[in-house]
Amino acid sequence: MNLYFRLIIVLLKSVFARQIRVLDESRSCYRVWPFDCDINFHLTNARYFALCDLSRIYYMGQVGVLFNMIKRNWLPITQAQEISYFKPIKPFQRFEVLTRFYFWDDKYWYTEHKVFTADRLCAVVQVRGVFVHGKKVLPMRDVLALAEEDVEVPDKPVSVEYWQNLLSLKNKKRG
Repeated sequence: MNLYFRLIIVLLKSVFARQIRVLDESRSCYRVWPFDCDINFHLTNARYFALCDLSRIYYMGQVGVLFNMIKRNWLPITQAQEISYFKPIKPFQRFEVLTRFYFWDDKYWYTEHKVFTADRLCAVVQVRGVFVHGKKVLPMRDVLALAEEDVEVPDKPVSVEYWQNLLSLKNKKRG
């Protein structure tokens, strides 16, 4: 239930957020509440993904595409995600999620979330997804056009190449 309250807060903050460019980094701040914790009494694994979802929504608000996407009924859909944990985040501790949209191709977008407490890196989350309208996957050029910014696709990071290969292998094992 508390994620709905956080979502409302993120949407309201998005309205008044400082505008950023597509390749800029977005910063979201949170606090760990007791209902965010697991049996080890630190931020539970699943909550990292949920808070990164909220951070991506805030990022899209800052870039200026969120409300245009909502009007068009375009939705961001997560297709794959992976996380590396380095340090736990304890109850009532404040932390930041730095979000950056760092690569895309015709179909997929890639974001990276770095989770920090003060200056300590606690986790890194990578997410790959698509934007859809109904069941149709939208070309990234259409989504990026909403940003009203001339932006070039960055060079493909080696980490994306490895991740694409891993996902391809998993998909082959599935079929």
